[in-house]
Amino acid sequence: MSEPRFITLKEAFDLLENSPQSTVQQEMGVHLEAFAEFVEDESSRIVLYEGDITLRYLAVKDDIVIVNGNLTVTGILEDCLEVNISLLLVLGNVTTTHLFTFSQICIAGNLTVSNAIVADSTCDYSLDVEGDLKAHLIIESGHWFDIKGNIMADYIYGWHSSKERKGLLEPNLTEEDFMEEINDDGRLELGTVMQYLMKNQPILRNAI
Repeated sequence: MSEPRFITLKEAFDLLENSPQSTVQQEMGVHLEAFAEFVEDESSRIVLYEGDITLRYLAVKDDIVIVNGNLTVTGILEDCLEVNISLLLVLGNVTTTHLFTFSQICIAGNLTVSNAIVADSTCDYSLDVEGDLKAHLIIESGHWFDIKGNIMADYIYGWHSSKERKGLLEPNLTEEDFMEEINDDGRLELGTVMQYLMKNQPILRNAI
């Protein structure tokens, strides 16, 4: 696995333009343009991982992260850590155990999450996937799901995307299905949810 390197905004746009085009690929350019001001004022840089990579953990912070290949994270993949917004662009497939997303992620391939997705951006950002989304558990608490392929999940909790045109989710869980420590008067405590998941503790009354 090659070490990541910093690239310029022009190099990033050139990379997207020279990659196989798709709907999500085009959206990547739009989001990169929206984040360009942070690169230009040097508050953010662009980190490029070239080729297929495997990491134990990946946190996307103030630097834009681009993966020109498949991304495998054996533990937790999370974004928007210690910042208000973040951007992750992956030109291949993504496989991880947990995905905690609170900002913008675009994936040109499939997304496979062996355990849980937790998503909340107060309905500002989206999880864009060109291919299929597979997960054991999806918890959507205020986030767009724009999935071009199929959504396959054992358990889904959703109160936003399930009612909107983008990435139609079909919930089979309600707040009452979660343990009392997580259900705060009808709203889920996502911080507690993530703590439980990281410790492999059950979060549903009927443990899964």
